Amino acid sequence: MRGEDILNVLLDVEWVVGSFVADSAGQLLLHQMPPEFGEQELARTTVRLASIVRCAELCELGVEQCAFSLNRYQLSMMRFRGGFLCVMVEAPVNRRALDMATRIAVESLPQLVDSLHVGSAAPDEVPAPRTAPSLEGEGECNPDRPLAEPVREAEPGLAPIFEAGVEQIASNGNGAEPALASEKDDAL
Repeated sequence: MRGEDILNVLLDVEWVVGSFVADSAGQLLLHQMPPEFGEQELARTTVRLASIVRCAELCELGVEQCAFSLNRYQLSMMRFRGGFLCVMVEAPVNRRALDMATRIAVESLPQLVDSLHVGSAAPDEVPAPRTAPSLEGEGECNPDRPLAEPVREAEPGLAPIFEAGVEQIASNGNGAEPALASEKDDAL
């Protein structure tokens, strides 16, 4: 099946704006999008999506699919062996029809991506994020350390930034404007 045919399956679903495919490194392979979405913007988007997936994997989170809200559009991304498929939709889309069309497309995409890479070098993996050098006095990152525990003590004579002038907002649960915690305490 040709790439255009695979993406046409998705366009048959009402409210689908367009779709695009990238390899696992984020290289844009094919797209069928309206002209307002330029190829350079799509290429930058696929690199960013590949980076998001890589970051999630480094945090030991399995990412098979995800969705992003972009103004009036939603971008649905589904991974497959060798890459990912992105479908841009508007909100009233029929999710069942979209899921079915996406599954049909994803079944054919691994073979298509493999055929596009025949004769060219295998795509480079997204590089692992660089780690910043640690500052003097800071300890190693400890995932077991509570978030509230400071990494290092504040310098003498300097007040913490977020403690001054911050009031907690309490929700009243009835949908009305919430009162500040200090006002609520005064009323009691």
